[in-house]
Amino acid sequence: MQLDWFGIRTVYHFGQKKDGTNLFEERVCVFSGVDSDEAFAKAQVEAEEYTTGLGMEWHPLQECYLLDGDSLIDGYEVFSQVFEYDGSLDSFVTERYERFRYSPDE
Repeated sequence: MQLDWFGIRTVYHFGQKKDGTNLFEERVCVFSGVDSDEAFAKAQVEAEEYTTGLGMEWHPLQECYLLDGDSLIDGYEVFSQVFEYDGSLDSFVTERYERFRYSPDE
């Protein structure tokens, strides 16, 4: 059975600064799967494990892209960046990822 590799981005409410500004982490990990549904299922489990005991929450809108190339390590983090934002996790995701989403003309 051929497994493909997918990079999946998850956004986390990472914490809060002393002044009340929220911190959000954008994190990309790679997962194998026969399709993106299988990779998303693994990413959801990993997101729950990542936040357990840390008091963090993650946003259910995860983005996925199919990778080319050789096999990788399931769940390996390949990118992480922290952002400051005064609003909630939902409003951060909407502002950063949904507001300017490209929708090609059909």
